[in-house]
Amino acid sequence: MLSQHTQVRIEQLAATLGLYIYDIDFLKEDNRPILRVSITRKAPMQKQDYRNSEAVSLQDCQNVSELISPLLDVEDEYLKEYNLEVSSPGLERVLKKPQHYAYSLGERVSIKLMDKSVIEGILYDVDEAGISIDTGKEILSFHFVDIKKIKVIFEF
Repeated sequence: MLSQHTQVRIEQLAATLGLYIYDIDFLKEDNRPILRVSITRKAPMQKQDYRNSEAVSLQDCQNVSELISPLLDVEDEYLKEYNLEVSSPGLERVLKKPQHYAYSLGERVSIKLMDKSVIEGILYDVDEAGISIDTGKEILSFHFVDIKKIKVIFEF
């Protein structure tokens, strides 16, 4: 896990490029340690506007990687061997952390509730207790404890 100080520095560096850190995960795949940094152009709590949305490019990922790699080498010396991956969070993704909800406002989501029912709609609002979605007919609110799984869905 990265120190809070290092995470803040990574966010600051990404901001110099007009980008935001969606998530930082440290995980292992095939016994290799991977530091996965997901970036986005959309600010937290900003509703999605598909007419003006700008996707993260491969060049954005490379730029962020080149900016944060030296920082990681200096600030977190316990990270001896790891692979750095910088990418967008993806079109269809599971929302797990509070900041994921904040970055996904205005996007179409599918919610599986604890009672196994599934509801789709636009993520309309989020606060510390739960979320609201616009189904197209009404605005529905759900507490986080009632949500089993929520993911962004993309319609082609």
